[in-house]
Amino acid sequence: MKIIVTALRQEARPLIDALGLKQDSSSRRIPVYTSADTLLVISGIGKMYAGIATTHAVHLAGESKDNHLINVGMCGAVVDQIALGEAVTVNKIWDHSSGREFFPDMLINHSLQEASLGTFDQPVTTANRPILACDIVDMEASGIFQAAHLFMSPHQMLFIKVATDYLEFSSDDYSQMQRYYEQSLDEWAPILRNCEQFDSADPVISPEQETLLSSVAESMRLTQTQTHQLRDAVTRFLVRGGANLEILKPNLATKPKHKTLRNQLFESMIQALNK
Repeated sequence: MKIIVTALRQEARPLIDALGLKQDSSSRRIPVYTSADTLLVISGIGKMYAGIATTHAVHLAGESKDNHLINVGMCGAVVDQIALGEAVTVNKIWDHSSGREFFPDMLINHSLQEASLGTFDQPVTTANRPILACDIVDMEASGIFQAAHLFMSPHQMLFIKVATDYLEFSSDDYSQMQRYYEQSLDEWAPILRNCEQFDSADPVISPEQETLLSSVAESMRLTQTQTHQLRDAVTRFLVRGGANLEILKPNLATKPKHKTLRNQLFESMIQALNK
């Protein structure tokens, strides 16, 4: 199932038409539109609403390793290298209020430029532009990522943003911003239409390695979040050319008796995979 999260109806409308989605009348408080293989939810503005809507969407879709979450929406551009009307994919999400960083990592071929995104609790103005340590800004992405990560791994998530302003606009500019967004649809809509593209690459983790990961997670009594983080670290390790997962095998005999020791061992394991 493709789970699409947008903040605004204006962002959802072109997708509803392009993908032939129908409204789910049973979801009254959070607008939901569906087809046989797609579920789109409109969250409203802000991290809290985005996180709630994402959780609702995953619940409706059902948890599955074959689900893919895509956040699509308009954003403000911080750097001039991103043109107005240009669609980009997000390789890092920075939450301004907490300072935490998140890394969507869907393994899919595309021609879009990649960018780092900052999620803010309040609209960002042009006065802040020179000091921002990100390429684009929004108000939802970190909330969506954190909610989705309770149920899936970063390699199941894709964030596509369309630059519609340089952090300075008025109500008179809204129609042009909407045109930028709609005109970019041809750049990135094929990614959403063709779900098989998400799985076009051979699986990075083999069945034997999946079994090893499950055994390590069970032996170390990892939390669900830690299990996701371990799998993500293993995926990056293998993509970088790591030959095998021998470094994990000593942990099969480890059965930590308290959380502090477990967390210390877990961090050491992640650091070893990230070297």
